[in-house]
Amino acid sequence: MRLRLVPLLVLAVFVPACGMNSPPTPPPPDLTEGLKELGEVYKYRATQNIPAPASVEDLVNHEPALPNAWPAIQDGRIVILWKLGYTPSSNNLLAYEKDAPTNGGNVLLRNGTVKQMTADEFRAAKK
Repeated sequence: MRLRLVPLLVLAVFVPACGMNSPPTPPPPDLTEGLKELGEVYKYRATQNIPAPASVEDLVNHEPALPNAWPAIQDGRIVILWKLGYTPSSNNLLAYEKDAPTNGGNVLLRNGTVKQMTADEFRAAKK
């Protein structure tokens, strides 16, 4: 009888611990914050009379100000319409979540506003 209980006790001790080793998967980062950061960088560049970025290389110096946006820009989750700058009176698109054209999503307007758009609204928006 004692020999039959030993394997059960071993299982009772080790099996629950097996699932505890892997950390939970973090939720995907919210790109809203990244788009807001990007808008602030574009505003800063405008106030300093720095030309609008023509490529990702033009944003490298701003990487510290883009903790959420920078990785998303690099891996393509945020798409930027290059050579467009901050314009306070413009409602045209400046950047957007990569799925926005097909599924809707957050967009950054040239006036610095982050807005949720449906796919239809995105297609109708001025670029």
